[in-house]
Amino acid sequence: MLEGGRGGGKSQAIGRLILYLCEKKHIRVACGREIQNSIIESVYSLLSDLIRKNNLNFEVMASKIVHRKTGSTINFRGFREQGAFNIQGMEGIDIVWIDEAQAITKQTLDVLIPTIRKERAKIFFSMNRHIEKDPVYFKFFDRKDCKHININYDDNPYCTEALKVEAIECRKKSEADYMHIWMGEPLLKTEDAVFVRKDIYESNKDPYKLRDGYGFRISGYDIARYGDDKCAAVIIQQQGALHWKVILADQWDHRDLNYTTGRVLLTSQEHQVNKSIIDENGIGAGPLDTLNKGRGLDEFTGFKNPPIAYAKNKYYANERTANAYKLKDMIDKQHIEIPYDEIIEELLEMKYEFDNYQRKRLIPKDKMRKEGIKSPNLADALLMSVSLIGNVAEVQQRDRARQPQYSSDDNLFNIMGVR
Repeated sequence: MLEGGRGGGKSQAIGRLILYLCEKKHIRVACGREIQNSIIESVYSLLSDLIRKNNLNFEVMASKIVHRKTGSTINFRGFREQGAFNIQGMEGIDIVWIDEAQAITKQTLDVLIPTIRKERAKIFFSMNRHIEKDPVYFKFFDRKDCKHININYDDNPYCTEALKVEAIECRKKSEADYMHIWMGEPLLKTEDAVFVRKDIYESNKDPYKLRDGYGFRISGYDIARYGDDKCAAVIIQQQGALHWKVILADQWDHRDLNYTTGRVLLTSQEHQVNKSIIDENGIGAGPLDTLNKGRGLDEFTGFKNPPIAYAKNKYYANERTANAYKLKDMIDKQHIEIPYDEIIEELLEMKYEFDNYQRKRLIPKDKMRKEGIKSPNLADALLMSVSLIGNVAEVQQRDRARQPQYSSDDNLFNIMGVR
């Protein structure tokens, strides 16, 4: 895997190596990308230019390249065509070169990698990293059988002066753009992402200790509906007037409704939860009805995600999205601590799109699954918990308003320093 910024010579290095190997022995090479609408979008032009410039013994055809002596072949393909995987005939390939590998999805990798079965076959990845969790980088950067090379323009002795000037000019205008484009650092946040890892870590940096008189607990339950989903529970605790902390993150596979209902009830009781919310858009309505009507427990409420009328909210299309940005605001203000890596990773996968009114709307779970992204069960349970924070604040304000003057925090005894 070769990764780094612009001008590092990654494609040139791999292209030259492949042409050299094709001259030495008979091999089959496939050069591919996630989607390739035409051969112009591939490394075909780069290889053709190298062949002509160095007068190499290859025949450059319209859709493939063949070595006249060894019979080595180089083909070009998109690994996805009209939504279907295009991996036919890959079993006998000696070398696969995936250029622009930052665009390869996890779903494609999961299908492609097991298909390369020939003994001593190799896969070359060349990429300018896009985000922290680019599927190729995340899957291979620390594998023992993967040679990982990071190279940038300042490491490349053949980098042209023109490119060096461009890099310097870019740095003058934007250090962040320079670090991403020229030094290969991943973006902290894609344009359609909701949360930023750095912001979450900053919010966790200085934990807010539990203050006297607080400790109110809210639990959120995301009930699984699909094959590989898990049920999830998250509990948040109020640390102070504005500060909250995630104190539990739990998941389970067993989806029998009686078991799930019992698990929800037991979790809430064991952790002395004051208020619980259950996703009732799907099969979560069953446990909710059992707990409310069957047991008569009023501390359980349901969460639905209907569209919000434009007149009511001009920024967010549904409750799930509104709660995501409520959580984001808490993170930005460092009003919540999330000490669970799995929740953080799920939050970072949450992205938004725009509805017909140009309002933000979180990409639905079913669409995330189609793109090979793990369902954000814990993250959704957290969003539901956050949705009840406003109700807690209202109740506390009403309670304080009913208190006599002498019981308030700013009474005369406190002012005089009497405890």
